[in-house]
Amino acid sequence: MKGFKRTLALLLALLLLCLLGGCAQTSAETEAPVATEAPAAAATEAPAETQAPEETAAPEETAAAEATGTREITDMAGRTMEIPAEIDSAFSTSPISAIYLYTLVPDKLLGWNYELNDIEKSIILEEYHDLPNFGMGDAINYEAVIAANPTIAFNVSAINEGTIDESDALAESLGIPVVMVSNDLTDAPAVYRFMGELFGVEEQAELLAAYAEDTFEDIAALDIPEEEKVTIYYGNGEDSLETAPRGSSHAQIIDLVNAINVADLELGDGSRVQISLEQLLAWDPDVIVVNGEPTSNMSGGDAAEAILNDPDFATLSAVQAGKVYGTPNAPFSWVDRPPGPNRIVGMRWLSGLIYPDYLTYDVDEEVKEFFSLFYHVDLTDEQLAELYHGAV
Repeated sequence: MKGFKRTLALLLALLLLCLLGGCAQTSAETEAPVATEAPAAAATEAPAETQAPEETAAPEETAAAEATGTREITDMAGRTMEIPAEIDSAFSTSPISAIYLYTLVPDKLLGWNYELNDIEKSIILEEYHDLPNFGMGDAINYEAVIAANPTIAFNVSAINEGTIDESDALAESLGIPVVMVSNDLTDAPAVYRFMGELFGVEEQAELLAAYAEDTFEDIAALDIPEEEKVTIYYGNGEDSLETAPRGSSHAQIIDLVNAINVADLELGDGSRVQISLEQLLAWDPDVIVVNGEPTSNMSGGDAAEAILNDPDFATLSAVQAGKVYGTPNAPFSWVDRPPGPNRIVGMRWLSGLIYPDYLTYDVDEEVKEFFSLFYHVDLTDEQLAELYHGAV
């Protein structure tokens, strides 16, 4: 039913495009305009009032852009810029940007922002394992980026005055357009549709956007009584005592799955907060979800086992009920680190753990579909079991 819904959505979108644009491709990416005379059959099938208005001569600026092989776009930050008509490659300004590019247009990804580990390589297609590592944050090798000559830089970010100024400064430094899109998870459908137009892959982008929309709608529709909402603690690090408070982008999926984040704390300057064991004992959550510490090769499953076997945590309700879960992390964490579109599948997984009696979909089938659409891999039942097993 889900696949039919998404296919129907795509077909309706294509039909609308045909009605509005006469099925002609008007993008500046096209080398030559499509013939303006419609086939006789098409002319008789559509009533005159539903046909697209007859095209007039392009404005001077559009003609100039076509002549120079460029086009004008407005990104999700409202910044209007001129970019090349064809995008050969895109530099990702962060790991989140790289994930978005890999899921939709892996052939356009200039490189990663760190060296991929074995877990990531177990899912990511082999031809993308050895792409250059350009670094991230203050460690980006901008000289190497410039030498690689990307067409654009792709920046997934919060949209505010500060990040806009940073993107403008980066564009001046690199000498290429820096295209901004929103990093809010609920904006993922809009991001993919924008990327579809940006890279000329509207059909594939619509499939990913529709999957994301279906995920948000399915989980929002779960009728969870207030008194049955689960309280969750989400832990990071080797001791699992670093947490993401309510309102943090790193804890966004807890809110989205109708659960209650026990870490009702001031966020401060960072994205996470260090707490004490006493604080966790006082919160006493129903469920604990831990990410481990990737930089120390500590998986979510390892972190969960450590809590379950540590007498200091023994009095916690979640420990006594066996409801301590490690996040699956192949190829990227399903909950956080980084907080990108990789969390969409995490919403399916986490809602299945905490509200199995309320689900209206099959978690396994949804996970398989996500991996096929977003990671370009068709999981076997054995591979799916391995993914789950690595999480607990």
